[in-house]
Amino acid sequence: SRAGPRRGGSEARAKALSPSGRSATSILLQVVLSSVGHVARVTSRVVALRLMHRISLFSTDEVRLQRIVPAVTSLLRDAEATVRSHAIAVLTSVLSSVVTFPPSDAQVYPRYVFAKAGHLISDPALIVRVAFAGCIPALAEGSLRFLDVSHSVMLYETVGGRRPTDHAAAGEGEREPSSSDAAGAGGDAP
Repeated sequence: SRAGPRRGGSEARAKALSPSGRSATSILLQVVLSSVGHVARVTSRVVALRLMHRISLFSTDEVRLQRIVPAVTSLLRDAEATVRSHAIAVLTSVLSSVVTFPPSDAQVYPRYVFAKAGHLISDPALIVRVAFAGCIPALAEGSLRFLDVSHSVMLYETVGGRRPTDHAAAGEGEREPSSSDAAGAGGDAP
């Protein structure tokens, strides 16, 4: 697959940055995110989208999901068709580069991305509809990947009888499931 090596490469680039490099990237991203909502020219918003895309190549998955994706999705409702078409392309690329994510973000596609991008199907501008149609395969593949992880987490919780977030929040370490945990998990399976 074309996306496999690219995803691994971007994560390797993000990890290879020194702490000062990560700080500089974070500052640059914050400048772009702060500016994008206040620029008047269409070309400036398109350049901001391109910068967000380039910065995402050197960012962690957490930064991509928590900071870049919301900023890009806000531009899906821009008044200019050119900005909307670039926004869906950048959003698709950024989401495709996400390798790891917390279980809490497993529903990001159905609850957030598709909710924000759904209106592009009937966008009045042909360029936006064409861009969206071109992104559908990658969005579907990414959504399936996130769904698989979500189901894996649910299976783990069902079989293990516990939720990983409970132990992380309580500060507990790993523990062996007791016989009562195993008996309780067997009866609660969906």
